[in-house]
Order: sequence, then structure tokens, then C-alpha cells
Amino acid sequence: MATTITAPLTIEEFSGLPRGREQHEISAGELITMPPPKSLHTLVARKIFKLLEAILDNSGFGFALMEAGYILSRDPLTIRQPDVSALSKDRIKATGPDDYFEGAPELAVEVVSPSDPAEDLQIKVEQYLQSGAKQVWVLYPKTKHVQVFYGAGHSMVFDESQTLEGGELLPGFSAKVADLFAH
Repeated sequence: MATTITAPLTIEEFSGLPRGREQHEISAGELITMPPPKSLHTLVARKIFKLLEAILDNSGFGFALMEAGYILSRDPLTIRQPDVSALSKDRIKATGPDDYFEGAPELAVEVVSPSDPAEDLQIKVEQYLQSGAKQVWVLYPKTKHVQVFYGAGHSMVFDESQTLEGGELLPGFSAKVADLFAH
């Protein structure tokens, strides 16, 4: 379960936090500290990363990234770190080596852990979409479902018998949902 500290932090204070095994994010100025992910979470994130990396390496669009930091808002400060993301080459080139990426990735992927409260997940999805994400994929390892959010309140749920397509955002991407959870 995440721990939330309500004292507002600056980007400098956030960047100066000790780098341990915990993951840190800021949501509307509040520091959120999460324990390291457990094995199933890690294996599912690795699987989706590898699938995205393979399609993006051939597309020329950009790169798949694991746990990259994105400034979704400066006032109030919101910095999120999706499990996996897809980001265009232009956005990567526009970011300094010691900076977080500005705005949401084109695709943010979150793998749900049993300790993730539904309300916190909903807030995170809304923050990605409001900050420019074209799609947000939420993977539920326990139920083997993927929910794809497209913005404007539109989403679709895919079960393990279906195929997840990349659509206009990731032409050529296609994966059986069941395969995303196989390890």
C-alpha cells in the first residue's frame, strides 16, 4: 500500500529524495511512496515492455520506457512514473539528460497490484489523460483483463480471450491478452 505525505514538495525536493527500493511519485503536491513491486507485477510489466519495444524499434516512432518520470503538472506539482510507457523520439530529444519528461507519455501502462486502491488508480489515469496521453492501458494480472482508456470518458475492457490492438497510436501492435500475463 502506498504511503502519502501531504506536505507539498518542489521538484528540487522531490529530485533530492533518497533512491532506495521504494518508488516515489507526487500527486497534486502530495508525495506518494510505494513499496517495490512484487514478482507478478514485475513479470507482467517486463512482458508488455518487451512487446512494445519490439514494435517501436521497427516503427521509428519512439521508444518503450520502464518507470520513466513524467511531470504531468507543475501547479499543483504532479510527477508520475508509469510501469511502462511509449514516448516519441521528438519528446525524448527535447528532454535534457537530468530532466523529467514534460507532459504525459503518448501511452502510459500501469500494472495493478493487489494493494493499489481503485480510487488512486482512477486519479492516476485521469492525470495521464488530462496531461496529453493518447491512451492509458491498465493491466489487471489477477483477472487477466486490460482496460484501455482513450480519453473523453471512453474505455474498453479486454479479457484473456481477446486481442489487444495498438490502433492508430501503435500501428502493427497486436497481442493476445492472455499472453500479456503468461510468464
